[in-house]
Amino acid sequence: MTATVKKTCRCGAVEVKLAVPAPAAGMRVTCYCKDCQTAAGLFGHEDDLLSPGGGSEIWQTTPDRIAMDSGAEHLEILRLSPKGLYRWHARCCDTPIFNTMSRVHLPFVGVVLRQAELEGGAAGLGPSRCRAFTKYARPEPGAPKADRGFAGAGLQVLRRMVGAWIGGRAKTNPLLDGDGAPIAPVTVIPLEQRQAAVPAHLR
Repeated sequence: MTATVKKTCRCGAVEVKLAVPAPAAGMRVTCYCKDCQTAAGLFGHEDDLLSPGGGSEIWQTTPDRIAMDSGAEHLEILRLSPKGLYRWHARCCDTPIFNTMSRVHLPFVGVVLRQAELEGGAAGLGPSRCRAFTKYARPEPGAPKADRGFAGAGLQVLRRMVGAWIGGRAKTNPLLDGDGAPIAPVTVIPLEQRQAAVPAHLR
């Protein structure tokens, strides 16, 4: 039986459903990289977005596991640089929603989870099984001391992508329009704005 997890932006205008037919459908990871912390600074409300040490909680899966219930018109894609990751967010309330590669046809999506969601329905996505880029973590109580499970998480991403291609599920991607283009506009953050959002301990 497929479990369903609901995700919304802060104001509730964007609603997404995550289909979890089995634990192997996705993996929750915690990323402490400089870019994820900088992106959280751009969105504001870092306490709601980041775990102790500045980690972003992300459920990695394939796009066919997500369904846009409402609010797709509020989505915008931010890039920290012209070649940066696609960071989908809700413009209505500056809430991060997804991370994807710039080659959006690839069957990969990272669903960004707020701390409040982890205490609710998103708890059904399981515990974090990977800590990555911990050398960039904020020096504070609760911050991790070392990476964990990074190689395994990468292998799981590849396994899910290959499974989506073989099973034909890669053709189902609600983040693309009929022409194969992203359903949201893309904006590159100006250098000055990006630099201002870099956490103090990483400058």
